[in-house]
Amino acid sequence: MSTMTMMPPTEDLTREQLFSKAACMTLSIHKVGFSRKTKVAIKSKADQTLVKRTKWIIDCPEYRAITRLDDKAKRDCEKFKLPATIGRGMMLIAAKDLLEVYHILDEYQMQRHALIDKFCSVYADRKLEAKDRLKDLYEEKEYPTLAEVRDKFRVDIQFLTFDLPGFLQNVDRTLAEREREKMAELFKGYGEEIRGGLREMLQGLVDHLLGALSSDSDGRPKTLRAAALTNLTEFLTSFDRRNVTDDSELDKVVTQLRNTLGGITPKGLRKDMQYQEIIRTSLESVRTQLTSLVVPQSTRRILTSQDNL
Repeated sequence: MSTMTMMPPTEDLTREQLFSKAACMTLSIHKVGFSRKTKVAIKSKADQTLVKRTKWIIDCPEYRAITRLDDKAKRDCEKFKLPATIGRGMMLIAAKDLLEVYHILDEYQMQRHALIDKFCSVYADRKLEAKDRLKDLYEEKEYPTLAEVRDKFRVDIQFLTFDLPGFLQNVDRTLAEREREKMAELFKGYGEEIRGGLREMLQGLVDHLLGALSSDSDGRPKTLRAAALTNLTEFLTSFDRRNVTDDSELDKVVTQLRNTLGGITPKGLRKDMQYQEIIRTSLESVRTQLTSLVVPQSTRRILTSQDNL
């Protein structure tokens, strides 16, 4: 897979410059697991060592509700993620978005606590149901106690800084300087990846709307889905908060798009074919500009983090 970055590269970003505008957040969501391996025989001539067999020792709507909420929380946070490859379970978030992310996670944790309480209140009953459904595959020892179940459900949220060179200054100046040079290169890479990633995202959204405004093979206009326009306008709305590298070139393109699409609704755009042609012409111009701003670059992975999601 490849990402996009700009040419020429950004100016070097220091840790202070980047983290005055963004924070590195880790979000680890834990829950008790209820899938187990089993040795049920399968009637097949296939090599049985290549066949995975799994059973669910608990399968109930109360548990699935927690899983759905966890998935929604991760999707909600992903919307604020800056396009930089930090590590698994880690993301850079613009400082101006932090308060909103805090509110989202606070609300999520309150809802999760309520769902966990509900699940724990029916846990004993669900075990009995599982015993009846699993028959001879039921094993009491596979079921954690209620206290263990509660202990497994938790959410860990951290905001990280990178102060290794400063710490090493007290140990060895040569080592500290070497690590400081590595850190400078690291944050230069972050800046390039964020800037290039935002350009790539906008290019994809513009291409998608242009495709929606085109005709199919027999000349008929395609159906314009609301998401094609709303996803682009949402990017334009959030761009100022996410533009942590002060990308003036992309800012000009965003301003042009705001002037072009200001006040337009999907319903209005569907009905006005003449205005669709005006929009297409403007988007073609924007696409040409974006093409000159982005070039492919291999995906980089800088840090690693145990992903408990």
